[in-house]
Amino acid sequence: MVATRRLTLAEQAYEELQEQIVSGRLPAGQRLLADELADELAVSQTPVKEALARLVLDGLVEGTSRRASVVRRFSLADIEQIYEARLLLEIHTTIAGLTAGRATTEFVDRLEAIFDRQMAEIGKQNDEGLAEAIRLDREFHELLVSLGENRLIVDWHGIALRQTQTIRNYSLERYDINRVRREHGAIVKAVRSRNADNVSAALRFHLTASRDEFLSRPPEDLPLRP
Repeated sequence: MVATRRLTLAEQAYEELQEQIVSGRLPAGQRLLADELADELAVSQTPVKEALARLVLDGLVEGTSRRASVVRRFSLADIEQIYEARLLLEIHTTIAGLTAGRATTEFVDRLEAIFDRQMAEIGKQNDEGLAEAIRLDREFHELLVSLGENRLIVDWHGIALRQTQTIRNYSLERYDINRVRREHGAIVKAVRSRNADNVSAALRFHLTASRDEFLSRPPEDLPLRP
């Protein structure tokens, strides 16, 4: 039996702060003081500083001084670049996996199960269901990219995906369940067909629609350009 490796304090701090940023508990522009975060997480400042350094590399945090960092504010140009990266990564890896025959019935069933759970969670119409639906949205796209079996691309995509979900804090009123149902459903159907053109078209339509929705209704404090 393989022993499970325990996370270091820096890794634990990184996971917790990343989740707080992606979920919106630490909003864009929020100052991040290592001493205050260390008290909150009940650790020393050293692992917190290591975690913040990793979050800077992820593009979720910006270092403004030796003492304080801030949660990153994304510009419209940032959004365009993030989605350009996602279009390249998601379409390429999904089609590569499809061509290699890795879109098995078991894989598609798992993708559809994530989609069904996402719809069930948002259907609860409460904050807990919304948070879980957003997590499942991330899992849906991560699973698609895993089809390419390229660890480096998986890591790059993970960064772009977390940045996407950091741009805006969703509410029940702003989460368009009908659009997600249509577009994620179309992706599942296309992958099950094993038709590369259908898969590419479904992914491109979904990601382009998501990008355009962000650009048409950016957060009020979003800068127009970097």
